[in-house]
Amino acid sequence: MSERRPYLRPQPRTWWAHPPYRAYTIRELCGVALAVYGAILLAGLVCLARGPAAFESYRAFLASPLSLALHLLLLAAALWHMVTWFRILPKTMPKLVWHGKLVPQALMTQAATLLAVGCSVALLALVVVVGAWS
Repeated sequence: MSERRPYLRPQPRTWWAHPPYRAYTIRELCGVALAVYGAILLAGLVCLARGPAAFESYRAFLASPLSLALHLLLLAAALWHMVTWFRILPKTMPKLVWHGKLVPQALMTQAATLLAVGCSVALLALVVVVGAWS
């Protein structure tokens, strides 16, 4: 019985270092950074469930310079991920026609970015208002 062997195109080990793939690789690594941030938030929930002492140690970790540097790095990764996602958005969705004219891709990117910024500002304002109440 013969086993089927599909063709595998030879590929160098450093394929990801070529310019077209480098941007893609960096973008996907930013997704890993977002997963790390989600894990940090999940750790906070676990500490909250374990009690006040565990949560205070979690808060102390968040206030440390190492944590602040990590959060700045994660924020930069999240912003890069967001910017590249909005650049890709018009290329991945079907063509949008408005009053018989094709909507330019740049306009779609700008509109989506403005919507995201507006939602972020509204969420920040909500957090500030709720924080002022307590």
